[in-house]
Amino acid sequence: MKPFFTQTTQIGVVVKDLDATLEKYVHKYGIGPWKVYTFDNKNVDKLYIGHDLVDYKMRLALCMIGNTMWELIQPISDNTDYVRFLKEHGEGIHHVAVSMENTDDFFEYCTKYDLYPIQCGTWKCIGGNFLYDYRDTREDLKVITELHGVDKGIELPDPDYVYPAGPMPRQPVFTDVLQIGIICKDLESTLKTYTEKYGIGPWNRYRFDKDTVGDMKRLGKNVNYAMDLALGQIGNVQWELIQPLDDKSDYAIFLKEHGEGIHHVALATADKYGDAVKFCEKNGIDQVQYGYWNHNFRYDYRDTRDDMKCIVELYGADEGFDWPKPLAVYKVPAAV
Repeated sequence: MKPFFTQTTQIGVVVKDLDATLEKYVHKYGIGPWKVYTFDNKNVDKLYIGHDLVDYKMRLALCMIGNTMWELIQPISDNTDYVRFLKEHGEGIHHVAVSMENTDDFFEYCTKYDLYPIQCGTWKCIGGNFLYDYRDTREDLKVITELHGVDKGIELPDPDYVYPAGPMPRQPVFTDVLQIGIICKDLESTLKTYTEKYGIGPWNRYRFDKDTVGDMKRLGKNVNYAMDLALGQIGNVQWELIQPLDDKSDYAIFLKEHGEGIHHVALATADKYGDAVKFCEKNGIDQVQYGYWNHNFRYDYRDTRDDMKCIVELYGADEGFDWPKPLAVYKVPAAV
C-alpha cells in the first residue's frame, strides 16, 4: 500500500506568550525571522471546532528551520484546542503537519474511520484559499496530525509584522529538524498501526539498555534505563517511536505525566556536537538524558522547555558511525 503521508512539513507549538517566546528564539538561538499573523473571522472562513462553526482567535508566527516550518501559536479566545492542550499539558508541541499525494483521499479515509475533526479553518490568501484541518490521530499515531488543502498558485498574505524588524542578531544555533520522538505504551501495536493502517514504513527496531548504550545518565546522574524504539522516515524527518521498559527514564516520566505523545525533537546544529554542548553549558541549558549508543553515537536531550517549549535532542556521531543491524524490520504490507 502507498503511504498516506509523504512529507513532514510543520511542527506546531502552543505557547502562552508569543512575543516573549519569539524573543527567546531570535536572540538566544538565532532562529528567525518570523512572520506574525492574527487568525480570526476577518481573514479565516469556516472556523470549526469539531463539527461546529465557532468563532475563535489566535496569534501565530511562522519560520523555517531548515526544510521544516516551525509554528508558534498563542490562543486568544478560550474555545480552541490549543487552550485544551495548555490546560492538559502546558506549553509544548501540539501537532505535526504532514503532506500527501492526494489530500482528498485522506479526508475520505478520516470519514471512513471516524478520525474526528478537532479544529479547522480556511485561511483567505492571495489568489485562493488555504485549508488547515487537525485530525484526531492520537490513538493511532500518538500525535495530532494537521492536513493542508491548498489552492494552486496561491501566495500567503502579508503578515501583521515580521520579527525582528531588522537583521537577525546572531547566527542560528539550530539549522534543521532531524527527528520527532514519540512515546508510546506498546511499540508492537503502534508499529502495526503505522504500517498496516497508514502505510508508513519501513521501521528499524532497536533495544537501548546497559548492554547497548554506555554512560547512561538522567539529570546528570548515572542511571541504567531501558527502552525499545523504532526508526522510520516521513519525508525529510525521521520519526522515532519509543516504549520505555522501566520507570527510570525521562520517557517513563513523560508517559506518566502526559500520556503518549511527542517527547522531543532532534535538531541539527550549525557547529559540531561539542560546540553545541558548550553553548548549552554557557547558557544554563541542562541535560535531561544522555547515552553513548553502540560506543560511537551520543544522544543528548537538553531542557529547552522554558525557551523553545520543547525538549531538544542533540546528536553526536563519531567519525565513521554506521547504523547497527536492527533487531527487526517492520515493512509496509504490499498492496493487494
